Amino acid sequence: MLSHFKLFALTFALGLALGCGGSSSRGSSGSGAMDVRLTDGPIGGYQEINVHIRSVEIRGDGGWITLANPDLTLNLLTLTGGVSQTLASGATLPAGHYGQMRLVLGTGNSVKLADGSVHDLTTPSGLQSGIKLIVSFDVAAGTTKDVWIDFDAAHSIQIVATGASHKYMLRPTIRAFDKVATGAISGTFTDAASSAPLAGAFVYAEALDGTGAPHLVRSTVTDAAGHYLLDLLPVGGSYHVVSMPRVGAPTVTAYFAQASDALAVTTATPLQTFNASFTASPTVGGVGGTVTPVATADQHDAVDLLQSLTAGGASHTFIVDTTLATVGAATETYAFDDVPIGTYGVQGVRTTLNADGSTTVVTKAPLPAVVAAGITLTLPITF
Repeated sequence: MLSHFKLFALTFALGLALGCGGSSSRGSSGSGAMDVRLTDGPIGGYQEINVHIRSVEIRGDGGWITLANPDLTLNLLTLTGGVSQTLASGATLPAGHYGQMRLVLGTGNSVKLADGSVHDLTTPSGLQSGIKLIVSFDVAAGTTKDVWIDFDAAHSIQIVATGASHKYMLRPTIRAFDKVATGAISGTFTDAASSAPLAGAFVYAEALDGTGAPHLVRSTVTDAAGHYLLDLLPVGGSYHVVSMPRVGAPTVTAYFAQASDALAVTTATPLQTFNASFTASPTVGGVGGTVTPVATADQHDAVDLLQSLTAGGASHTFIVDTTLATVGAATETYAFDDVPIGTYGVQGVRTTLNADGSTTVVTKAPLPAVVAAGITLTLPITF
């Protein structure tokens, strides 16, 4: 992304935190409470994504504190559109500051594909101690902190090709939010020529850092009416709504990407709106290639499609699409299909899960990509 899923506010890359630090700091005496709810964003290609959550914990001065043991297998796709699942309710903990949480997973995780077939969802060995989240929560004595966890299934499942079959790996991309310190951006996307709603378009909320690098904060998909909702956006930030709609099946119509001006989400104005009409591209092409060396079992590779777009009267680089590479027995590949003609950048980001639970992220410089009509451009990415 110029760093894929790089930390922004309370977000974190791949939900995996550094194995050291992040404990609580007692800033006041007494105890408070915490509610924890789980939610997700929509994703295509799956009927079910079932994840077994054994416990939810937070790191205190003396070690990990168990907030609850829900021991539930949840279909994440039922937790979209404002629906949530309570994981902990009124859990008591010492007042103070907390910097790390984790979800401990159990067995029996699975995916059900669009064709009805069910496959095991494998987790890397490095996640045996739990999915760690970097957070920043202050719990005051006598109060209840309302924490929401976004599992982000759309960016958490990697396909590993094994011969004629596929293996599905859970690479969790999880973010945690203090509910009272968040806002939302909503709107509707339409076709500029027909005013018809654009259903099934991916929508990103992105923030630009001091160097102008874009970072994904939230993502969603438009509904049948072309409406979207990007919620759980930390207040105090400014966000661009970015989309390059590619909708319809089996025939796909691709639209040129757009980005909104920076929309400030504040305590005074937590709700913002951005509506847009998109122009269809008369022709499309594609870009793809290999990734080398092939990722190991405790690595995953994301590839971002970048484009310079005008927003707020200036040109900025945004992520217009992102994908997880597909790992085979001897090769690893990525592909962006049905891309509107134009000039793009392709960037690879490799994340390695270390034995101590920490992660190492390597980001490659973007490769220039000129997408022409009817041609799939081949760009190999080497780490």
